[in-house]
Amino acid sequence: MRPSNIPGESRMTAKSNTKDSPPVYIAYAEDHSFVRTTVVDYLQKLGGIEIMIQAGNGRELIEKIAAAKTLPQVCLIDIVMPEMNGFETVATIKKRWGKMKLLVLSGYLTEEYVIRMILSGADGYLTKNADPMDIKQAIIDLHQTGWCNTELITPKFLRSVRSGKYDLPHLTGKEIQLLKLSIQDKTYEEIAVLMDSTPKSIEGHRSRLYTKLEVKTQAGLAMYAVRYGYVTIDPGISPL
Repeated sequence: MRPSNIPGESRMTAKSNTKDSPPVYIAYAEDHSFVRTTVVDYLQKLGGIEIMIQAGNGRELIEKIAAAKTLPQVCLIDIVMPEMNGFETVATIKKRWGKMKLLVLSGYLTEEYVIRMILSGADGYLTKNADPMDIKQAIIDLHQTGWCNTELITPKFLRSVRSGKYDLPHLTGKEIQLLKLSIQDKTYEEIAVLMDSTPKSIEGHRSRLYTKLEVKTQAGLAMYAVRYGYVTIDPGISPL
């Protein structure tokens, strides 16, 4: 199912690898062991894919890739994970292993998440309710051609984001930290303690964030933080 607010086309179009082709070696990071095991089982039954690394978070994934004798050709990565989330994981892997292809598999469907993930370095993006054959096809397409045509990311959309059409404001480490804390019910004095800073410095960071993000209130910062994935709310939990 294609979310209406994301530009896209249907289905992948590249040919699957043949029985004589060597398998595509992948690494997979997903913190929910049931989801990870289910996806791995499906992919292995379909053939043509060999999962050489499994990890419960991005930090563990990167450590295992660094220790591996042979690098995976494609990484399958969730977004919401402890210790290191998908955005940070994708950015780190692209910086260290630039040619490695990265496919995001997430329950988050908003255009903002897709855009931010592409800007972080992702090469493809699928939802967790995707058909296992589509996941396999995306992996093979990324390995064989360097891109995959999915409902969430088409080549045209990918080029548009990477060309700067959907560019996002550059935030400093302190600004990102403040943005993450903005969703919590804390005073600026409490935030200053957590950030090892002063209330006056926090006020300065806040003012710059207001300008960069074009928001006017603390609530606006919190909404931006959620909308672009700096903090996440479980999509399966209703706030009501």
